[in-house]
Amino acid sequence: MKIKFHTLGCRLNFFETDGLYSVLKDKGFSLADTNESANYIVVNTCTVTNKADVKNRNIIRNAIRSNPGAKVYVTGCYAETDKQIIQAIPGVTGVYGNTEKSSLPYKILEDWEGRPSEPTGTLDRFSYSDVLPEGHTRAYLKIQDGCNRKCSYCKIPSARGLGVSRNYSDVLDQVRFLQDHGIGEIQLTGVNLGWYRLENGEKGFLNLLEDILKILEYSRLRISSIEPPDVGPGLLDLMTHPRFTKFIHIPLQSGSREVLKAMRRTYHPDSFRLRVAKAHEMLPGLFLGTDVITGFPNETEKEFQESKDLLVELGFAKIHAFPYSVRKGTFAETLGDPIPGDEKKRRVLDLMDLSSRLNETYAKTQMGTVQEAILENDGKLVTGNYLKGKLADSDNYRYLTTGQFLDVVVSDYQRIPGKEGEVTFQLTR
Repeated sequence: MKIKFHTLGCRLNFFETDGLYSVLKDKGFSLADTNESANYIVVNTCTVTNKADVKNRNIIRNAIRSNPGAKVYVTGCYAETDKQIIQAIPGVTGVYGNTEKSSLPYKILEDWEGRPSEPTGTLDRFSYSDVLPEGHTRAYLKIQDGCNRKCSYCKIPSARGLGVSRNYSDVLDQVRFLQDHGIGEIQLTGVNLGWYRLENGEKGFLNLLEDILKILEYSRLRISSIEPPDVGPGLLDLMTHPRFTKFIHIPLQSGSREVLKAMRRTYHPDSFRLRVAKAHEMLPGLFLGTDVITGFPNETEKEFQESKDLLVELGFAKIHAFPYSVRKGTFAETLGDPIPGDEKKRRVLDLMDLSSRLNETYAKTQMGTVQEAILENDGKLVTGNYLKGKLADSDNYRYLTTGQFLDVVVSDYQRIPGKEGEVTFQLTR
């Protein structure tokens, strides 16, 4: 039985797609190739921007049109917030929001087998155990979901709900499982990782990281996006561990104090600056990534420039730039949307060009250094500090296996305007 998955948005969705497929794979399902027809299709959606919503609908319609007769199921954040819109698309078989996502494989099995299919245990937002990566070598591990923050522009709390944490012991068991199966890199994912709570309600993220690091002998650890207030001495001290990647993605959103206040973010540029400076001090060679929203209501050219100046000053190596879009039900909706779309686009392109230049600057600081890299399915290597590229001598690939660790020297860099550049690596001898 053939199935296709279309996964949009964050790493949480990619982890959950792997989890959905793991249930179906055990029952005889296999992934259809790109040009192969499928019996079932699952679209795992995102709703972070209006553009994401449009992309969701286009992919759903294209999946229906290009796979006549297939059963098409839609899940994810857009399915949680805009279920009726999706149900109105002719050809959609079923719509399951995030709260129902873990039940979706059993609904598909029930349709295929023509009889009820019951899970062995209780289903919740963490009902994805023993999940190995599909189509990628590095594994995502979901430890937290939902968000208690009230950023004025964000729709995600309504899509993911309030913060919840995965059972502490279960997380450690999954780390052991992934390492025992030879997974080179484990990336912890969540909507707000630093919020992670113990069963007694106390903060437990640093405790969890410490216990994970005690387990790791082979695999290395990476964390996905972490909020600025959670980047402190405790986290940075743990990140000096040799199996912890020297990489932090810390969303700035804006370098303007006034814009951050309107966004209802819980920090200001000066406190952000101090945290990043401490990170650079404790973790030499650190790769820093960030998110920036441009065109927030009434953001002036001066305030936009403040963002750019701060990004350069703090040595970011990658910028995800987003044009502001009004999300229904958020406080920022009341502020209107006065900045023209063309101006937002100009600012996004400006930031993309800046990101390309900053990525080159960072890569050049790493020239001649020896890095631990993992060989991906597409033949590219990804280092612990998130440099990506290929081996200079392609003949070496004959002797290598996807997913294995390699010690490589950063030897060259080719800049690609508006994107991350490509690094050339040499194998150490």
